[in-house]
Amino acid sequence: MDLRIPRIALVGANGYGLHHRHNLEPKRREGKVEFVGMCDTADIIENADIPIGDVPVFDDVQRMLDATDPHIVIIATPPPTHLPIATLAMRHGADVYLEKPPVANLDEYAQLYAIMVETGQNVQVGFQALGSHAFGALRDAVEAGQLGEIQSVGVAGSWQRADSYYRRSPWAGKREANGTPVADGALANPFAHASQQALAAAGDWPLAGSIELERLRCREQIEVDDTAVWRGRNKGGVDITVAVTLCGERKLEGDVYVKGSEGEAWLEYPTDRLRLPGDDEPKTYGRTDLLDNLMLHRQRGVGLISGLRRAKTFTAVLETVLNDPLPRLVGEEHLRRVGEDPIAILDGADVAVERAAKENKLFSELALPWA
Repeated sequence: MDLRIPRIALVGANGYGLHHRHNLEPKRREGKVEFVGMCDTADIIENADIPIGDVPVFDDVQRMLDATDPHIVIIATPPPTHLPIATLAMRHGADVYLEKPPVANLDEYAQLYAIMVETGQNVQVGFQALGSHAFGALRDAVEAGQLGEIQSVGVAGSWQRADSYYRRSPWAGKREANGTPVADGALANPFAHASQQALAAAGDWPLAGSIELERLRCREQIEVDDTAVWRGRNKGGVDITVAVTLCGERKLEGDVYVKGSEGEAWLEYPTDRLRLPGDDEPKTYGRTDLLDNLMLHRQRGVGLISGLRRAKTFTAVLETVLNDPLPRLVGEEHLRRVGEDPIAILDGADVAVERAAKENKLFSELALPWA
């Protein structure tokens, strides 16, 4: 146990790093952490809520590590950089909070895992949905037999993204960058939580065999999926289906449907609302912050909620997605473009992802005109 106030450094201070800075600032003010350094290759964004203040700023990770000697390094950089930066941090003696997806394939996962074991450091992966108390209550109900034998888990998500979303960075919407697979697209990026939540809700078992995968794109200029579904079965015998779109007319935050022999449960993972068998209305739960959990792990030996081991099966799914060919382009007759910064709306996509998740089906099995 290490009872010292954690010294924390952040690599990737813009983009999603802004979220981490907002999370760190109140902890810093309350004296719970020392924010010892930030590293970014671009000018760091500042505002009154998250001032740079006297926090040292670097553009080289190794120099930051040598100068600040952090206990924890938060890594919020593009996924292809995760393995080398996490390696530097752990070999320097720091624990790592690694944004999702942790790595792009099982070979990189094995390398990262080996370095974690070699150094004795900890890796927490930023799947915040696993910190949901609603998810914990769902798992408790499953383990108590409240749903009987679990048969299937389905997840449906329907969001919208405008064309500008695919201009947010040089790698956005791309299949590769400098020869390296890019973890963008609906399944790999915004809905990565959906796949991890489904795998965890189904019992954290490895998958039995390969997954079935259907990926579509509604914009000619992108190379990744904006509408997709995957289906597999884990070694516990539970069927898993994850169906998502960024082109839906109706928003589905992220619905998890768990079917058992004795009942069904519904979890909305971004909002932490849960309805168990017998509940008239869903109940809203809180959430444990994964950085707080990592600090408690260091200080008191509390178990990690989203440790690297838990991300292995997700990484296998991601590897399949990234190795899949260019997604099929949907015909314009099935699309509407809305707004000055156009949003592509795919006819019936919101209904399709919901049906796929509930019925454990691929798009091609739903008699959809665009599938």
